[in-house]
Amino acid sequence: PNASSSSPTTSSCRRHSPQIEHQSLQLLSILTLESSPHYTISPHYLHSSILLKETGVSEKCRRKTCEWMYELCDYFQLHREVVGIALFYVDRYFTITFGGDGNDNSSCHHPVSKRDFQLIGLTALYIAIKTHGQSRQCAVDTNDSDAAAVAFNKLKFSLHICASTSRQQFTARQIEETECLMLQTLGWRLNPVVPSGCVIELLVMFLPCAMDSEHDGGGGGESSRQSVVQNFVYDCATYLTELAVSVAALSLVYKPSVIAYASVLAAVDLLLEDDSSSMSSSSSSSRVTEDTLIEYDALLNQASCQHFERNTEDVVKAKEILGVMAPNVGLLFPSPFGEPTPTTFVGPNELL
Repeated sequence: PNASSSSPTTSSCRRHSPQIEHQSLQLLSILTLESSPHYTISPHYLHSSILLKETGVSEKCRRKTCEWMYELCDYFQLHREVVGIALFYVDRYFTITFGGDGNDNSSCHHPVSKRDFQLIGLTALYIAIKTHGQSRQCAVDTNDSDAAAVAFNKLKFSLHICASTSRQQFTARQIEETECLMLQTLGWRLNPVVPSGCVIELLVMFLPCAMDSEHDGGGGGESSRQSVVQNFVYDCATYLTELAVSVAALSLVYKPSVIAYASVLAAVDLLLEDDSSSMSSSSSSSRVTEDTLIEYDALLNQASCQHFERNTEDVVKAKEILGVMAPNVGLLFPSPFGEPTPTTFVGPNELL
């Protein structure tokens, strides 16, 4: 996209600010990590239902396991990002054991049974909560009482509590032995990139910079509007990435950064100014314009060394799947400005 036509002086100045440079380094670090062969995942193991008939794991089994994990996190009031991390452990483990890091040669495949998948899934959640199980209260505040809440919530999900959630299917000893096996298989690489969390936070941080370029500052009122837009996009995009974890067609096919970026664009589409709203100055002042979206895309492109671009095939397809997955997201996230929000975000091929 040609962003130079939209306030080039302001844009250039902001792109080279210390804040932008710091965010760029963080993004590049994340992109490098997710591209590592040690963090590659493959959907091939879900073909076990074909190889083992009724007892083999399938995409449906994975989706139900993901939903069950979210229910447990909600009950223990833990941050939902741990589910994405736990599912990565599961996917990575079976990518390795099913056929040698995603090898598509059927002669070396080791089918996965539903029972094995359930044990690995339960153990993966146990590991994820131990290493990343942040309390929801502490996701907002960081005072001492919240720090205690983090420790308390993580301790509540002990090994024996974890075993009890299986309804006597697995013992604490089985989970402990499986934990050792998983850690060795994963090579102790327990800090994967997932679509939610820090990826969404970093992507959303660039929005105010893009909006600044359009309005050239804008004063206190513009700053307040930027904050409202930023919070809206973050909440909506986080919701979409959490849903995406359970969908194999997204989480096992596209990189976390692509899913996160497609989710952010889908959230921005809900606030995107259309022809009718542009006729009203009050509506236009509260909506996001196409120029802002172009500037945002250009900022991310520069910050990520041309990694992010909204018209690339992966981003377009991921966004289409999100649209099919959550067609009425606009009803869950009404406009923060009190205006009618489109029921669906804008699909490139008008699938919605």
